Amino acid sequence: MKFRKGTDMATLLAKIDAVRLREIQRRHTDSHERYAKYADVERWLTINLPRIEELKLDHSAPRQILDLGCGAGFFLFLAKQAGHSCVGLDVGDYPLSNELIDLFGIYKLTWRIRAFEPLPDFGRQFDLITAFSAAFNRNEDESRGWTADEWEFFLNDLNRHSKPGGQILLEINSGKDGRYFLPSIREFLVKRGARVDGERVYFESIR
Repeated sequence: MKFRKGTDMATLLAKIDAVRLREIQRRHTDSHERYAKYADVERWLTINLPRIEELKLDHSAPRQILDLGCGAGFFLFLAKQAGHSCVGLDVGDYPLSNELIDLFGIYKLTWRIRAFEPLPDFGRQFDLITAFSAAFNRNEDESRGWTADEWEFFLNDLNRHSKPGGQILLEINSGKDGRYFLPSIREFLVKRGARVDGERVYFESIR
């Protein structure tokens, strides 16, 4: 199904098993867990729809997409409905996210991104690699963001998974005091060929 700006959300929600969704919401909506907010599926699909439109995924040819830190899979669900082949990567620590990923039929690898450790072998390369509100670029105790050397390793590793000319969009969660995305790191990424706008880092290609 291809869709364009203004697509009726009811049409997208109709692609989801309503009985299973209601049961998931019944168990999680009133929870005090950190990620319980994602039980409001319609809200988070609405939030993610502009990302699909910005990347022109609503009317492009089928693409191979990898989403790092895919969470509950809202972005990938929409991309899948637009005809794209999607893979998610994230930890498996949050039951609600795991249940929604399964509900949406998203293929996900359970993996924790760490500095100086390569990503797993996905068996394919990707036209588009994304990360939204990314928090993987932090040390173990979250006292600091990645150094330039840690970013260098990560970007070089992304080359293995990106098709020639592939696009990369990383939205970095810099933290309330900006410690996870320092000006020196922004400068480093620009030197690597990125367009940096606030917390958004965009590469046409990092080769």
